[in-house]
Amino acid sequence: MSRYGHCAGDTWIRCDGGRVVTLGCGSGQCRTVDAQGTGACTCGGIGEEGVCAAPDGSSSSTPKTHFTCATILGVLVADNCTEATGNPAGFCSTLVTSFGSSTGCFCAQCSAPGANNQCAPLCSRPSDCRYYAAGNFHTCGF
Repeated sequence: MSRYGHCAGDTWIRCDGGRVVTLGCGSGQCRTVDAQGTGACTCGGIGEEGVCAAPDGSSSSTPKTHFTCATILGVLVADNCTEATGNPAGFCSTLVTSFGSSTGCFCAQCSAPGANNQCAPLCSRPSDCRYYAAGNFHTCGF
């Protein structure tokens, strides 16, 4: 799995799930970060919490990629959720709690990687978990 990739002009090229994907970064927005040519799109408005999208950055009803900003480098990183969770049903979503929200990779609806990267229920009482496909988020008990 490659979280970064390489820049070819203004295009970010990287591997995702065993295939090559490209993402247009915009004029001058693909940045090389080391002598080996590793690079990615600059973060733009995407922060450390990140966003969910298809591997090519487009919108998706069941996004499989979690894009976040590596703020120290100022470039995007991408995690393929199927690979990150070790589950073919893995996808990117948001967990909403009374303390706030967290976006990342989930093993499946109402299941996230826990100790030793084993998939486990999101909520202490699994029957309390609700997944809302229309907004692509999970809640526990509300």
